[in-house]
Amino acid sequence: MNQDLYVNILNTLPFGMGYLRLLTDSQGGAEDYLYLEVNPAFEQLTGLRREDILGKKASEIFGENKLGAFDWIDYCSRAARSGKVQETTQWIKERKRYDKVMVIPLSREDFVVVIRDATAEIISAVQKEGNSPLPDDLEAVFNHTHDAISLVEYLNGGFRYIRNNAVHKRMTGFSDISGLGPVELLGEETGGTIEKYYERCMKTGRPLTYEQVFHFAPGKCEWQTEVTPILGDGTIRYLLCTSQDVTDLKAAQKERDILARRLQSTFDQHNAVMLVIDPDSGRIVDANPAACTFYGYTKEELLSLNIDQINMLPSEQVSAMYRQANGKKRNYFLFPHRLKNGEIRPVDVFSCPIEDGEKTLLSSIIFDVSDREEYRGELYREKELLRTTLQSIGDGVVTTDSAGRITSLNSVAQELTGWKNSEAKGKYFSEVFILQNEETGAPAENLVRKVLETGRIIGLANHTELIDRKGRPVPIADSAAPIKTEDGEISGVVMVFRDISNERDQNRQIRFLSYHDYLTGLYNRRYMEEAMILLDTDRNLPLSVVMGDVNGLKITNDVFGHEAGDNLLRHIARLFEKNCRREDIIARWGGDEFVVIMPRTGLDEADQIIRRIKRDHVEMDESGLRLSLSLGCAVRDTMDRSIRAVLREAEGNMYQQKLLDGKSSRNAIINTLLATLYEKSMETEGHAKRMETQCHCIGRSLQLSSKELDELSLLAVLHDIGKVAVNPAILKKPGQLTAEEWAEMKRHPEIGYRIAQATPELANVADFILSHHERWDGKGYPRGLREKEIPLLCRILAVTDAYDAMTNDRVYRKAKSSEEALSELEGNAGTQFDPEIVRLFIQSLQTEGAGRASESPD
Repeated sequence: MNQDLYVNILNTLPFGMGYLRLLTDSQGGAEDYLYLEVNPAFEQLTGLRREDILGKKASEIFGENKLGAFDWIDYCSRAARSGKVQETTQWIKERKRYDKVMVIPLSREDFVVVIRDATAEIISAVQKEGNSPLPDDLEAVFNHTHDAISLVEYLNGGFRYIRNNAVHKRMTGFSDISGLGPVELLGEETGGTIEKYYERCMKTGRPLTYEQVFHFAPGKCEWQTEVTPILGDGTIRYLLCTSQDVTDLKAAQKERDILARRLQSTFDQHNAVMLVIDPDSGRIVDANPAACTFYGYTKEELLSLNIDQINMLPSEQVSAMYRQANGKKRNYFLFPHRLKNGEIRPVDVFSCPIEDGEKTLLSSIIFDVSDREEYRGELYREKELLRTTLQSIGDGVVTTDSAGRITSLNSVAQELTGWKNSEAKGKYFSEVFILQNEETGAPAENLVRKVLETGRIIGLANHTELIDRKGRPVPIADSAAPIKTEDGEISGVVMVFRDISNERDQNRQIRFLSYHDYLTGLYNRRYMEEAMILLDTDRNLPLSVVMGDVNGLKITNDVFGHEAGDNLLRHIARLFEKNCRREDIIARWGGDEFVVIMPRTGLDEADQIIRRIKRDHVEMDESGLRLSLSLGCAVRDTMDRSIRAVLREAEGNMYQQKLLDGKSSRNAIINTLLATLYEKSMETEGHAKRMETQCHCIGRSLQLSSKELDELSLLAVLHDIGKVAVNPAILKKPGQLTAEEWAEMKRHPEIGYRIAQATPELANVADFILSHHERWDGKGYPRGLREKEIPLLCRILAVTDAYDAMTNDRVYRKAKSSEEALSELEGNAGTQFDPEIVRLFIQSLQTEGAGRASESPD
C-alpha cells in the first residue's frame, strides 16, 4: 500500500485516530506522552487542532486541566507495555459526553489511540432495556468510570430515576433507585432543590452544573453534578447526571483560601522586604509595603521598574542567577541594590519559584545586610592579616585547645615537623612535638602543658631539639603563651618556634670570618694579634717571625684584572701552607703582605723554610708570568724583646729585600709580557725594530730631542703591550671580528696604559700608549682625540705602524707593495693620519730609497 493511499484512508475514517509516544523519567516510569500524528476525525472529536498539538506533550496541551479524574498516562502506559489492545469508556466532563477509547500498542513506547463518541450507545442501551438489567457488555461500559452516574427520565411532567451505576450505589448507599423521584429518594428539602436544577436544564436545553451537600448513609459529602439533557424523538426525555464527590476538594479549596489570605497578610504586613519578579523579563510583578519603604519608591513606581534597574550587577549575570533560582538550583544570593536616592546597599536575597496559575514567578525575600557586610569586611581583613602574618612569618606557629590538642600549624611549622596541618589537627601536642635535650637526649618539658597549668608565658630551655616526623633532629628555640577568652579563661596555647640551625652555622661562619681572611682562608690580622698575646711565653722560645710581600700584585690586577690578582693571593696562601709546618701560624697581614709565626723555631730552621718558599715561584695561568715574594725574617731568643719588636724587624728585613728585588723583578715582568705578546699575537720583535727605525727617521726630520727619541723607541716596542690581556683567538682570527670581539680588542690601549703606570720605568710613555689608536679626524679610540690633541709621538707611531702592517703579511691578508701602502697613507691623510707626518714619512722613505740607489753600482 502506497503512502498516499494510507493517508487517504486515515483521513476518511469516521473515528478519531492518533499516533502517540510514551515519555519516561530517569527510573523508566511513564510521566507524559507526545502527539506524533492525528487524523481529521481526532481533531473534530477532541476539539484540538493538529498544528497545535503535533510534537507537543499532553502536559503542555492540557496543563492542569486533566480530562476527568481518570489517569490516562498510567492507562496508556500499562496498555502499551502489556502488548495487548485495551479499551475503556469514560465520561469526559469537558466534552459533555462518553468516549470509548481503544489503545493499540505498537511497541513499549509507541501506541495508537482510537476514539469514538459512545454517549448515544449508552443511552440507547438503557432505553432498550428499560428497568431490566443491562446486558453484560453494556453493564461494563456503564460502570467503567470513576464518576457516580444516574439516568433520569422526564415523563408526564415529573422526574424519576431509571438507573444508577456501581459508583453511585457505593457513594450514596442506594442500591436501587429506579422508579423513584428526587423527593422520594432524598427528602422534601434536598429532593425539591434537585428537581429545580432538573427543571432549569429542561427549560434551557443546555447542560448545567450544581453543587449540593448530601447526607448519605456512608456519611456527609458535597457533590458537584453535571446535568446533560439527552434528546429522544426531538424532545428532551432523559437527563444524564454525572457526579463527583468534591468534599475533599472543597475542604482543600477552603484551606487554600485561608492559606492565601494568610500569605497575603504576611506579604503585606511583614517587615522583611518582599518582591515578586518575572524571571523571564525581570519585571517586578509585586512589592510589599516594606519594599516600598526600603527602596524609597511608591508601589506603582516599583511595579514599573525592572529588577536590572535596582540590581547593580550586569544584567546577564543577574539573569543567569535568576535562572538558577527558577530551576531550584540555587536560592540564596548576595546583591548590591540601589535605592531611589542613589545609595547602594548590599542585600541578602532568598528566592524560590512560585506558580500563580498562569506562569512561574520568583518570590524574593530581601534583607539589608549593610552592617553585616561591613563587619564581615573588617573580620576578613583582620583574618587575612592574621593568616598572612602566620603564613609569611619565618617562625613556626602551633596552636592548641585547652586540652593540649593541636588546632593549627602554619606552613613553617608543617615544614619543620614534617606533619601536614590536616594530619596534626586533633592530636595531642606531645604526639607531634617530640622535644629533647640535644646534648643528653633526655625528654624536654612539655611546654604546652606547663602553660596550661600556670597560665604564664614560658620559654624553651637552651639546647633543645625537635625530632621531626622522619626522626631527624632540628635544634629550635621557642616560647609558648596562653590564649585567653574575654573573661580570662585559658582556651588554648600558641607556641612560636624557629629552626636555629642556620643561626648556629652563621655564628660559626661569623666566628670563622672574624679570625680568618675571607679570600685566602688563612688567619687574619686580628687573629694574629690575639695569637701574639697567647704566644708571649718563654716556652715558645726561640720564636721566629717571617713577613712576606708579593712582588707584582698591582701589575697583575692592572693587566689581568682583580680576579687574577685574587687568584694570585690564593696561590701564595697555598704556597705558605705547603712549605710551612702544621704548628706554624700563617696569616694574611694586609693587602699583599703575609706573616708566619713559628713557635720554638730558631733562625736557621726559619731560613730553610724561607728558601723552600723562594724556590716555588708563582706562575699566572693565563700568561705564564712568574711572580715572586720578598721575604724577611727575625727571631726572638729571650723574653726581653716583644713579639711586635721582632715583627717590625722582620718587616724591615723584608723591605730591604724588596728593594734589592724590585728593579730586576720589574724588568723580568716587562720582558715576560713582551714575550707573551709576541707568542699570543702577530706582533714580532722585528716589527718593533722596523717601527723604531721609521719613527726615528720622522723624529729626526722634526728635530726631536734625544729624550723624545728614547720615548719614541720605548713606545714603538711597548705600544701594543695591552694585547697580552686579549683573547689569543681574537688576535689571530683570520676573518672579520664580531662586535663583541672588536669591543674586547679596543680595550688594549687602556690595559697597556695601566701596565706602564704600574712600572716606574715606563710611566713616562703611559699616556702615549693610551692614545696610539686616536685618529686625526677624532674618530679613534679610546678618548676620541682629534688633530693636535693627539700627542705628537702617537701621530708618528700611527703612520709607521700602519705602513709596516700593510707591507707585511697578516693572517687575514697578504702584504701590499710599498707603493700601494704609500698610496693608502696619502688617501687617509687628513682623516686617519696627520697629513704633515704622512708627508715627512713619504719623504723619508724616498730619501732612503734615493740613498740606496746612489750607492748602487752603475
